[in-house]
Amino acid sequence: MTKKSESEVTIASGTLLLDIVSRWPATETVLHRYDELAGVCLCCTCLFDSIEDVASRFSLDLKAFLRDIEKAAVG
Repeated sequence: MTKKSESEVTIASGTLLLDIVSRWPATETVLHRYDELAGVCLCCTCLFDSIEDVASRFSLDLKAFLRDIEKAAVG
């Protein structure tokens, strides 16, 4: 997880959801949007999983998932 500039955040696909939500609370909204696609509450069941693991387990588009999380982290 590195912050490149004020307007751009890069989050590694191996980053745990807990670390992301802790550092950027606004990303929780994105996770809730993906709950329906996953069929579970991601914040309730996957906080100790990486973005990549969650995307793989629930057949989510990893690039789109990561992009949406990064957008929310920027604010």
